[in-house]
Amino acid sequence: MEEPLQKRWFVILNPHAGSGRGKKDQAEILKRLTKADFIYELVVSEFPKHIIQLTIDAIEKGFRNLIVAGGDGSLNEVVNGIFKQTVCPPEEITVGMIPVGTGNDWIKTFGIPNYYKEAIKVLKQEKVMRQDVGRITFAEDDVAKTCYFANMAGFGFDAMVAEKTNRLKNKGRSGITLYLQALGSSFLNYQTAKTHVTIDGQEIDELIFSVSIGIGKYNGGGMMQAPGAVPDNGLFQVTIIRKIGLFGILRNLAGLYSGKYVNDYRVSTFQGRNISIMSAYNIAGEADGETLGDNKFVIDIFSQKLSVIYNPEKYLKEN
Repeated sequence: MEEPLQKRWFVILNPHAGSGRGKKDQAEILKRLTKADFIYELVVSEFPKHIIQLTIDAIEKGFRNLIVAGGDGSLNEVVNGIFKQTVCPPEEITVGMIPVGTGNDWIKTFGIPNYYKEAIKVLKQEKVMRQDVGRITFAEDDVAKTCYFANMAGFGFDAMVAEKTNRLKNKGRSGITLYLQALGSSFLNYQTAKTHVTIDGQEIDELIFSVSIGIGKYNGGGMMQAPGAVPDNGLFQVTIIRKIGLFGILRNLAGLYSGKYVNDYRVSTFQGRNISIMSAYNIAGEADGETLGDNKFVIDIFSQKLSVIYNPEKYLKEN
């Protein structure tokens, strides 16, 4: 007798994740899921943003348990699909992650191992928590747009690094050196701009290098840009880096990975629910590594609206 859809898993695999690792490892991932007695239906994404529609289709078919075999960008598309569908409340959908991407930053906060066998063991335990989700509203060609994110959004320098990282990924590059190369080349081309940031009514108006808005702690392949982030407390951690020179970047490089860079006098951290970011020249934005273009942005939070499978033993612990 066939299991009802609510007890079956809808697996979305991104073959391009990890610079092609998704395609290369597809057979191994499915073999391990089958060995762990998962009953599932598989779909493979074919083009950018395809996962959004695949997610909507799955929910409309009756699936309520989703597994993402991909990276942070794949998870981001699933989250956008969940929040754009109109069949059921978002928190009724459970999402699990098999990390295949290059950076795999979301998993670091939630204690998911970066190995297929161990990640599937965590999925099998089905320990579920509800995390917060961010919403970004902006205009593109005078058309209002909305997107959602589950880990971190960046504006200014962060967004330029994300764009360059994506270009390098498209050329087949992977690994930690990819992020360091993107970081270095971005710094040479980035101009710090006078930026106006409002956090729950508190206004900041000065030369700003970057703004990071965290639900999770990590981005950029393991950089702890939001060390105080707690994914289910209903608050973003906002990290603002003011004008900083090349020496300042080099001096804080190790601190970017440990989170200690927030102790630099040019760095400030805040907590908030409603944030706006704008400048005379529209600032670049990204969400979970996906570029959003140059715009003015409004960001708000949905508290505990995304049900995710996590590892309680490693949750919020440094890797």
